[in-house]
Amino acid sequence: MLRICLWVLIGAAVTCFWTLVMMAAPGLNIGHWTVVAITVPASLLWRHGPVTYYTVMFLNAAIYGLAGLALEPLFRLRRQLPAGQH
Repeated sequence: MLRICLWVLIGAAVTCFWTLVMMAAPGLNIGHWTVVAITVPASLLWRHGPVTYYTVMFLNAAIYGLAGLALEPLFRLRRQLPAGQH
């Protein structure tokens, strides 16, 4: 459960980072950068209309949380395998 919470916090932190980058360089249009689309999947909503930063942060945290829910069982299974079977 703690690891899933970490996934959610990382998702929110990534959104905060890109928000700060956008505020620091107002003339920079990072909404169409590939790295932003990969790290902040909720940013794809920006292309279809205005979305608040808080909405994007919440959605991105939820997406990262769902990714954590999907990936953590795989990581746990990999840790349980004997050393030679990775």
